[in-house]
Amino acid sequence: MNKNDSGATWSEHNLVIPTEHLPNQFDSSKPWKVANLDSSRIFAYSEGKALNPQNSQGFAQCTPDMLFDLLKGMNHRRWSGMVFIDSGHGVKRLFFNCGELVFASSDLIDDRLGEVIFRNDRISLDQLTKFAVQVDRKTKFGQVLLRSGDFAHVDLWNALKAQVNEIFRGIFLIERCYIEVQDGVAPVQVTFEFGTDAMLEQSYSFGIQFRMFRQRMSPAVKLIPNRQSVLPALTAGTFNADIMSLCEDEPSVQEILSRSKLTETNTLLAIHKLVASGRLNFKGMEAAPPLKLDGGMGELRAILDGYQLLHGIAMFAFQTAGLKAPIEALASFCLSLNSDGGDSLYLDSSGLIAANSELGVLQQCSQHFERRQYFQIRVESLTRYLLQVSGDTLPHEISRKVITDFKEILA
Repeated sequence: MNKNDSGATWSEHNLVIPTEHLPNQFDSSKPWKVANLDSSRIFAYSEGKALNPQNSQGFAQCTPDMLFDLLKGMNHRRWSGMVFIDSGHGVKRLFFNCGELVFASSDLIDDRLGEVIFRNDRISLDQLTKFAVQVDRKTKFGQVLLRSGDFAHVDLWNALKAQVNEIFRGIFLIERCYIEVQDGVAPVQVTFEFGTDAMLEQSYSFGIQFRMFRQRMSPAVKLIPNRQSVLPALTAGTFNADIMSLCEDEPSVQEILSRSKLTETNTLLAIHKLVASGRLNFKGMEAAPPLKLDGGMGELRAILDGYQLLHGIAMFAFQTAGLKAPIEALASFCLSLNSDGGDSLYLDSSGLIAANSELGVLQQCSQHFERRQYFQIRVESLTRYLLQVSGDTLPHEISRKVITDFKEILA
């Protein structure tokens, strides 16, 4: 008989796992089977249930790169069916019809419809609590929203799409997962106007940035509220206001994770979003590893540098004219460029592209070449927006000099 630190014991003929190491929802009344996944893991499953390697069409252990390639192939082959994804913290289900993602579900509390729209500041915590107690076997959360009068049908439709999109994006935020492929039809279907191929590109790309961000967030890193933020105060009772209130005493990452009711991934995702909006800063974050940039990154690198140079010229011009620099307008416009929801591109408190944002963009594009044009277009938009704002606000001669100086530097 052998034994390990978790208290599990095993021999050639049996395996015993102490009950304190089993999740609360584990049903001990059902027969469970185990199968080898690799040299260091076994997989326990209930007979006939999803993620059963004996009954599935396909079952594998995947990295985000492998998962991206698999789903890309399904999209291009116009495959229909279900993909079950086990992250180790819960199971997500993706439903495809002719290669397009039409629905997603999850057994994680964080992925429930109410939780998703609360995190997007669409409802308050009090509303979430009030609506949740009205849900029963006959009444879904969406129906409660409609009956409340706070949501129209179009609002509910967009909320459902946001939920599916967040569940889908979440599969690329983790380092490794187990997947199973089966036949199946979605209980309901939604349609994304930009298509599954574009969703795959965005979700996989942002996953690269987020996982590297996560690796640098050691438990001792301090979260510092930006008390000079130019953004309007957050509404009390909203999700982001609640997260900010947890950071008031400048806690460590470990402390905020212990205080948060979300999973670790979603807590860090919320922190990333607040950093992108300029409300939070870091202290003690690990240095990023050096990037290996190939020659094809030259154009993107030049466009990024171009905005930073224009920023210096424009800020000096506003100072010379005795006018307030349009930092808030720039920051809001920059965040609006993240149309696919990843908050990859954002500014620091001075209006420059933030160092972590620039690093994240370069990380994405160095590992996923298809994103280069996406970011080139957006940084060029930010540059032209700054030129437009300068021209509309500064005295004529000063604004002309901003444009002339910028063109001379780029020449």
